[in-house]
Amino acid sequence: MKDAVLTEIMMLRGLNKAISEACGLSTAAVSQWRRVPKKHVEKVSVVTGRSAAELRPDLFPNPENIEEAA
Repeated sequence: MKDAVLTEIMMLRGLNKAISEACGLSTAAVSQWRRVPKKHVEKVSVVTGRSAAELRPDLFPNPENIEEAA
């Protein structure tokens, strides 16, 4: 099952192609992602305007949540 944020991004027209070009991959390869791979998070973040924490909260915790917990 694909990550909800990634599914939402892929539904937006043209983003799959923009992401694949930014990452140097085919659109078919990007379509197979279940989550954004760690090595591509920065590029996908730039293309989509989504933060790394939104794309991969398991790897990049949201700084606001960390401050609230402290």
